[in-house]
Amino acid sequence: MTIENIIKNNTNLIYKIASKFYGVESEDLFQAGVLGLLKAYKNYHSNGTTKFSTYAYEYIYGEMYTLVNNRAMKINKDILKLYRVIEKTRFSLAQKYNRVPNNNEIAAFLELPLGQIEDAILAGKEIMSLDFEQEMPYYETLKVDEKVNLDDQILISEGLELLTSDEKEIIKARYYEDMTQSEIAKKLAMTQVMVSRYEKKGLNKMQQFMSL
Repeated sequence: MTIENIIKNNTNLIYKIASKFYGVESEDLFQAGVLGLLKAYKNYHSNGTTKFSTYAYEYIYGEMYTLVNNRAMKINKDILKLYRVIEKTRFSLAQKYNRVPNNNEIAAFLELPLGQIEDAILAGKEIMSLDFEQEMPYYETLKVDEKVNLDDQILISEGLELLTSDEKEIIKARYYEDMTQSEIAKKLAMTQVMVSRYEKKGLNKMQQFMSL
């Protein structure tokens, strides 16, 4: 059977699976589905019990799932970049005005449309809330070494917002309270190995965020 016939015979299946996804062009989903279909055809060996369409479903769905999630990750990174700039601007203008600036003032300062600013704020907060909720940015609540400049303080604080509760608590204890891993282990009823593992994961997440 030719590749054209394989695709033609399974077009309805591809579109049916594509209908389960949102936020990505149907043509992009179809192309991902075709890729999954061809991978399935290459690996399929009929045993008389499993239909090819049943076998191919997982491959097609998997390629579409990967496409959607990769696209979402890119969008999230772009949103977080702008959200980070907005928060830095908000803090900077607050120092200048001695009050919290409104979104119009931030938009004017950044020379961006108000709608883009508001969308980035809403989306950025939504992304952040996927890990945990925090009423105030950390740069407003935590003690930070005065030798660290303001931009880095904000980056560090916002990076903390991406961590799990355990990672966050351990990073705070290690770098804000100057506790040893042994002391933290006793405080949190963990082993020192677990503390070390959480600390490493937390630092890696913050480093990736700060390098965006």
